[in-house]
Amino acid sequence: MELQIQELVDTIKRDGVEEAQRKAAEVLADAKAQAEQLVHEAKKEAARIVEQARKDASVTRHSGEAAVQQAARDVLLSLEAAIRSQFDRLMKKTVEETITGDMLVSLIVQIVKSNLASQQSSIELPKAEFAAVAEALKTKLATEMKAGLTITPVEDVTKGFRISERNGTSYYDFGSEELVALMKPFLNPVIQQLVSTSSGK
Repeated sequence: MELQIQELVDTIKRDGVEEAQRKAAEVLADAKAQAEQLVHEAKKEAARIVEQARKDASVTRHSGEAAVQQAARDVLLSLEAAIRSQFDRLMKKTVEETITGDMLVSLIVQIVKSNLASQQSSIELPKAEFAAVAEALKTKLATEMKAGLTITPVEDVTKGFRISERNGTSYYDFGSEELVALMKPFLNPVIQQLVSTSSGK
């Protein structure tokens, strides 16, 4: 399954979607701007903590220095958590805005054509999206549907889609949260760089 998911990620990265890349660039720019603001505020807070730690470090110089270092580490950990949370929120919003209409049709067609769905699979769509994309999917996947593939609106899919085997043995979830989880490893280095820059490493 990992190989299939990697092939899917490679297909999406190779074939598709300039619009998603543009939105991702906007998200990254927005997140960087917000991260810079967080860094600025974190540095001010770190300076306050350091000054307070210096005042309180009357027992010994060694214990004072240890307290300062621990405070700096705590601030960096809080900063990293805040940046990750912001990235997650912005990524989820962008993915949800992107995987609709023509983009949703294109993504489903690519995945079905990559043989990830069998002839006994059902493409499960959000009810809100079904009317907008069903006809296009029926046209683009006519051969697969003649072979047994079905397209179904369901209540429990709100964004994206799911490919389920009709016998209930397995399914692939391509909801917004699952797609964000697939993309996160590619953003982790960016987040690490922001945190390292803020710490002066």
